[in-house]
Amino acid sequence: FKKIAFVSESMNRTFERIIGNSMDNKRITINNLINYTDVESKANEIVDDVSKSNVPTFLYVGRLTEYDKKLSRLFEACELLKNDECEFRLLMVGDGEDRAKYEKMVDSKFLEKYIIFLAKKSNPYPYFKMSDCLVLTSDYEGFPVVYNEARLLGIPIITTDVSDSRNVIDGKFGIVVEKDPIAIYNAMKHFIENGYEVKEKFDAKSYNEKIIGLVESVISE
Repeated sequence: FKKIAFVSESMNRTFERIIGNSMDNKRITINNLINYTDVESKANEIVDDVSKSNVPTFLYVGRLTEYDKKLSRLFEACELLKNDECEFRLLMVGDGEDRAKYEKMVDSKFLEKYIIFLAKKSNPYPYFKMSDCLVLTSDYEGFPVVYNEARLLGIPIITTDVSDSRNVIDGKFGIVVEKDPIAIYNAMKHFIENGYEVKEKFDAKSYNEKIIGLVESVISE
């Protein structure tokens, strides 16, 4: 191969750790582009299955699969919040092989009042606009597209320590926590009680220009 492109620095480092540094001159990290004008436009569309609320609203967008997304952690965290009598809700946008199992889990924990399953959406962006915080509880990720979507639409992020989250998200666009229900619960409770002020503005245009420059550099070699 002329070049080996990775969507995150974390993946790049993992490859180096396994293969060694013999391919240093071939490895390059190129994040995914974001169609920011399309996302911003679609975020303003009207949806009728759920509405904006004064209750602190968390959002999950993605596959409903346990082997990688580990959503059981999120529901355990929500159960602890319920036991603390916290007011909140969680919007679940997505579908997957474990949806029925997750719905039973929510029922068994008496969380139906708090967690709303909204299925997969061709346009998930209005749900970002009506939410206060994005939550990601995965075991591993390449580079989560939802990071950029949340940053673009201005909502903070609570995420487990996956991909480049420490460098990209932590202390700037949200909070990075350990892969543990208690850590997720603590971060969500802190958000409910104190909120979170995003420290930086995501410049999607400059972000895309940098990526295009990297792609062009590979092509021109």
